[in-house]
Amino acid sequence: MSSETNAWKVLYRKEDRKDFLPAAVLSCAVHTALFAALFTAFHWQTQSETVYAELWAPEDVSGGNDPTGAAKLEEKPAPEEPKAPETETETEPEPEPEPQKAAEPEPDPEEERRAEELEEAARAEEARQAEEAARIEAERVAEEARKAEEARRAEDKRLAQERARAEEIERQRQEAIEAEARRLEEEKRREDERLAQERLAEEQRRAEEARKAEEARRLEVERLKAEEARKQEEARQREEARKIEEARKAEEKRKAEEARRIAEKKAAEERARIAREVRQQELARLSAKADPNSTVSGTTKGDPKNVRQNLTGSARARYGARVAACIRPHIMIEVPSSTVRGQYQAIYSVRLLPTGEQVGDPKQEKASGWAAYDAAVERAIRRCNPFPRPDTGQDAPRELTLSFDPVDDRKQ
Repeated sequence: MSSETNAWKVLYRKEDRKDFLPAAVLSCAVHTALFAALFTAFHWQTQSETVYAELWAPEDVSGGNDPTGAAKLEEKPAPEEPKAPETETETEPEPEPEPQKAAEPEPDPEEERRAEELEEAARAEEARQAEEAARIEAERVAEEARKAEEARRAEDKRLAQERARAEEIERQRQEAIEAEARRLEEEKRREDERLAQERLAEEQRRAEEARKAEEARRLEVERLKAEEARKQEEARQREEARKIEEARKAEEKRKAEEARRIAEKKAAEERARIAREVRQQELARLSAKADPNSTVSGTTKGDPKNVRQNLTGSARARYGARVAACIRPHIMIEVPSSTVRGQYQAIYSVRLLPTGEQVGDPKQEKASGWAAYDAAVERAIRRCNPFPRPDTGQDAPRELTLSFDPVDDRKQ
């Protein structure tokens, strides 16, 4: 920075010297002309001025031909001032011969007075002319000095303008250097900010990836735990269903055995009753054959209420719907929304008394494949005991087969 500034200053000084040379020459020429003018004016004032006067000799003392009676006097020349010595190379001019003076008349006071007045007038005129010449010369010198001062001021102004222009160029150069430095500093700052933002974005990206990886790991752990819990729950439900199934089968076996005993007992009673009726009918037939005119008392027909009639057609369908309406509210299980009809289907058969009471446990004719649902259906069948009576007034059928689908049991 300092070397460039010094170079500019040296160049500026050279240009100043180059511009100053014409001004110096002009100033020297003006001063030389001024000195020459002063010298010429001084030499002109000091030169002797020869005045020639024509003298007339008076013919008569009393005046002669002069009507005024006074002789004309020759005007005395002004005293010559010593001339400046000339150079040796110049040849001195030969002195002119002095004119022969006529015989001076006797001085006349009036003539002397007039001569003195003329001399004084001549001296006054010379003084006036010298003063006028001095004034003119002073004005010329003053004008030349004014012009020289104006030229000096113009030169100073030009030099000042040159210096101001050089300073302005230097200022602009410094401003350009500073602007370039500021631009480079701004670019460096922006680059630093960009790199900082990129580092921050990279750190945030890595942190986000780490968070997502941790979240995925946590979700995977939770999924594995949920899967394990689901498997454990399914195993528990299977174990519970197995126990329920075993208990059901044991209960069914017990009830079947009890029903078998009851049925055998009823069958024995029914056979005994039928045998009695047959015997009574046979006795009545024999009595009627023996005495055709006797009156028959009583009846040999059995009680029609002891005869079980099966429901058929629409009556059986309506009864199945009434039984299903009794069972379904007791099926307590959450059915997934993704379950479709026919995916799980359980079929049970139930043996009934004429009053609708169940005989033994419900028998699973077909498992649905969903053990929890099968267990819920079996519990619901047991809770609906006895079954409702048919709306036809008939007895309940001996056996009823029911079909269940979890889609129909989905809670709305």
